[in-house]
Amino acid sequence: MVQSNDVVDLSVFVDEWSRCVSSRFQRDSLYRFGRFDSCTPQWSDLKLAFKAKTLSNPEEAQKIIATTHYQKNLGSDPAASPTAGVIWELKSPPGWD
Repeated sequence: MVQSNDVVDLSVFVDEWSRCVSSRFQRDSLYRFGRFDSCTPQWSDLKLAFKAKTLSNPEEAQKIIATTHYQKNLGSDPAASPTAGVIWELKSPPGWD
């Protein structure tokens, strides 16, 4: 049985991969780091997401999704931002507090 979007949302991983291979992201990577990004973590995440989507056990699918580059390094944590420390410094506490 295929997992619902509540368990495995493929659109997140497709969006991340397509963002990475876009010309704007590659241009920014070249400007910031002096090289193009290979997008290997995003491609691996996309393959894992497709694998998790086809599993019959939701708990096993969530375990696979928890191991992805997106969940470990990006997600909604500002400290994991790829530009934190390169383009801007994190404030502690944030300016709105």
